[in-house]
Amino acid sequence: MKHRSTELVLAVMLSLPMAATAVAADAPQAAAAKPTAVANVKPVAADAQRVIPLQGAWNVRTFAGLQGSKGPIPADAFVRTADLGRLTDVDRDALAAAGVKLDIDLRTADEEAQSPDLLAKDDRFAYQRISLMGTDKMDLQKMMTSFPDSLGEAYVQWLGHSQPQFKQVFQRIAAQQDGAVLFHCTAGKDRTGIIAGLLLDLAGVPKAEIVHNYAISAHYLEGQPKDSAMNAQIMALVKQNPEIARKMAGMAGMAGTAPDNMEQFLAALHSQYGGAEGYLKSIGVSEQEIQQLKVRLGQAG
Repeated sequence: MKHRSTELVLAVMLSLPMAATAVAADAPQAAAAKPTAVANVKPVAADAQRVIPLQGAWNVRTFAGLQGSKGPIPADAFVRTADLGRLTDVDRDALAAAGVKLDIDLRTADEEAQSPDLLAKDDRFAYQRISLMGTDKMDLQKMMTSFPDSLGEAYVQWLGHSQPQFKQVFQRIAAQQDGAVLFHCTAGKDRTGIIAGLLLDLAGVPKAEIVHNYAISAHYLEGQPKDSAMNAQIMALVKQNPEIARKMAGMAGMAGTAPDNMEQFLAALHSQYGGAEGYLKSIGVSEQEIQQLKVRLGQAG
């Protein structure tokens, strides 16, 4: 039950829009612990080729051109993004034109109910929701106070707590024979970022590039709307509960994508499992499935 509770805490906090912790820090109860904002890592010129500009979604990017151990990752392999609840018709056409065939929604049932994925009912896309952190109803007030002290620590815990869900995600990707695989959560930086990190590590992309690919998410999320129903619930709790307000006031880093978070995750991934391939084997992803993932990543042979 402790692991289930931790997963739900992670799901709550990682579903927060980018500005949630900043709002929390301005709550009167948290004034004494107001954090210092961390500057976002800026994209470089090479990142531009990977951006898919959409009207109703943020942080929409491919892995195009990132160098793996055996060559560049194809442009039509993967698309990572944030919430898809505001997609326009033009956006859906653009994703279809980009070759997307499968949409993997990493969110909880609560998140999906609050912001339905607009690709789910479009016949051009297969859709599957695989929550990385549980699907139970969330009691926010009970869970908010036990979140880890950093996102990097949360990501490392996640590797152990959510192994069946990780296995399901990677097996579903491996089973997809054609088209690009899109995967997303709410903010498009944490659950999405860790799936991206595992894929890029499996491909043999250098650590510095994996960290950079993660860290620029905060820049691409700067315009994302902050009006979700879950955010409203959390802000109401912050105003009413000093303990929650103090906890969130120390969480400024959790609203961003500081490089240290991914560095901590990758260090644990390699020290505990020998890297992404070792991790996937340890959770039951087969050799054949791993090979299929490498084919999609352009790293076969």
